[in-house]
Amino acid sequence: MQELVLDLITSYENRISTVEGLISTAYQATASPEEGLAELDREREKLRISLRETLAKNCSLRRKDFNNLMEKNLSDSERKRKEIEEEQKQVREKLKEYVNEQKELAAYLKKQMMEFAENKGDKVKLSVILSEFKTAYQDKGGEVLALLRDLQLHLETFRREQDEINRELQRLSDRGEFLTTEDLRQLEAARARQDRKATRKLRRQEVERLLLRFKQQRQGNKDHR
Repeated sequence: MQELVLDLITSYENRISTVEGLISTAYQATASPEEGLAELDREREKLRISLRETLAKNCSLRRKDFNNLMEKNLSDSERKRKEIEEEQKQVREKLKEYVNEQKELAAYLKKQMMEFAENKGDKVKLSVILSEFKTAYQDKGGEVLALLRDLQLHLETFRREQDEINRELQRLSDRGEFLTTEDLRQLEAARARQDRKATRKLRRQEVERLLLRFKQQRQGNKDHR
């Protein structure tokens, strides 16, 4: 019994180290799309300037009016950017909180084991603790990885959307002397349709992943009965 408990605690501590490594890797993974987004932002700013100058020449469009049109086109994109940034912040906090909780649990289990080894501990109490420990061991790691996967999915989806916006702006810029303010207004309607399509696709992906997670949890519960 004692050796089993010690093995479980050691395994759990190794798991904590693994999760810390995954968190570090996840930070790098989320930083990489951010770097890609920064490059897309720089590209978009160049396109904005090009479009503004072209429309000023073709249609005598004032800078203020141009900025208003672009704000309408990009307002939903900016909203999504803020949501992504908030999600990143929340996930980082939850991951740090999770690791700290698991370290505290491992330390508590060691203390209980020492008391049990010295014949001072309650065997029934220890069995209850071990049962709770197994549940945490099985479920918490999966929850953490699910958070990371969801964040990475949202980041990648957002990056693809930003890339598509830039391609659309580039197509407008390529119209040159034929570009009109109506082209920019039509872009707003096209973006709204694409955003609705992207939202439906993302929801389907999230539902599929949620169903897969439930299936894995049920299978895990059967394996440990």
